[in-house]
Amino acid sequence: METAGRADERKNSSLEELRRVSRKAHNAVDEAFSRFELADRKSYGAFLTAHARALVVAEAYLDRYSASVPPWRPRAELLKQDLRDMGLPMPVSQRHMLSDCSGTAFGVLYVLEGSRLGGRILSGRVGEGLPRAYLSAVHQKGEWLAFLERLGQFLDESTVARRQAVTDGAVAAFALFRESARLQFSD
Repeated sequence: METAGRADERKNSSLEELRRVSRKAHNAVDEAFSRFELADRKSYGAFLTAHARALVVAEAYLDRYSASVPPWRPRAELLKQDLRDMGLPMPVSQRHMLSDCSGTAFGVLYVLEGSRLGGRILSGRVGEGLPRAYLSAVHQKGEWLAFLERLGQFLDESTVARRQAVTDGAVAAFALFRESARLQFSD
């Protein structure tokens, strides 16, 4: 008989494996976006533009899988409003290479939901008087833990191929954001 403790250990190991495997891609995104100075109006506008290129695509992708992934709160409209408030146009969305698979969707959602944690920190670095609705859209109480619980359950109940799809989705979502930051600096 499996105890609750064993189930938690297995779930935690599934999530830890996802974090471990996607860490390099996550670090590359952090490095790419560290070039933006959020207190500077022009640089912050470029930061938002880079995020918009990727976020809109990722959220549109997730909309197709709304029945397969846990409920989530989109932030694209908040980001678009921040850009409008700064007098900046909405950029052309990036092309993506996201597989049509519910596992991939879970990986993409893992990245988007995890980015809310970083948003909480980054919103404090935004210059005085600049809009920050997008970065301030943090998790509601218990929302992140509930998501991790559902993701862990999905991973535990998945085949090796579906678990790989989750990892592939996370890595692809990180790559989407990293490429968007790179494009912003090459414009």
